[in-house]
Amino acid sequence: MHGIVGFVSDDSPRMSPTRISDPKAVLAVTHPLRMRLLGELSRRGTARVVDLATALGEPANSVSFHLRQLAKYGLIEVNPERSENGRERWWRMTSDRGFEIDLDAMRQLEGGEAAVGVLRRVAEGHVLALHRAIQEPPAPADLPSGQQRTISDDFAVRLSDTELQQMRREFAELLDRWTDTSRTLNDVDDGVERRAYYGVVMAALVQDIAATTNGPQKEQQQ
Repeated sequence: MHGIVGFVSDDSPRMSPTRISDPKAVLAVTHPLRMRLLGELSRRGTARVVDLATALGEPANSVSFHLRQLAKYGLIEVNPERSENGRERWWRMTSDRGFEIDLDAMRQLEGGEAAVGVLRRVAEGHVLALHRAIQEPPAPADLPSGQQRTISDDFAVRLSDTELQQMRREFAELLDRWTDTSRTLNDVDDGVERRAYYGVVMAALVQDIAATTNGPQKEQQQ
């Protein structure tokens, strides 16, 4: 879970992910509506309350409240490039590359272990929901027959630590490029219908996966 969002090296401070270590910030991150708001801001790049409320089907006053809570913990900010007249606030994430959660630093703080537990349960829930959506998608009443709804690929590699980090950087660069494309196309009126997607890229040592999978079974057999 360390490094929820991939990072790239760049001189601009907005190109480095926002670092989170405050256990209290977990409440801001893991609230269901706030997670949806973060996802929508990531896809759009910047948006007003009315835009987010319409996209998520939520009351504008509720969206405004939850945006302020996200801003309180430094996850989002008012976009000075768009909020020129002062009458309408445009919001954006504090980093173009999202945020990463420093679990080791969080564990050292009061309430840290409990916060890490909450994050773990939320992350596991996301992965399970993603798996179910891919394996058993709802009836695609809103999609024409044969139209792409999900993508799913797996891989198995043997790499050194240096090579693994290189692969991670390349994955991050690929995702960053398509995230930038998503944000650019958000302001394009070309008549093309686009839908919101969510995904994760994960890998772990084979022996760690085996230990996690087989551990409870071995205990039951003893």
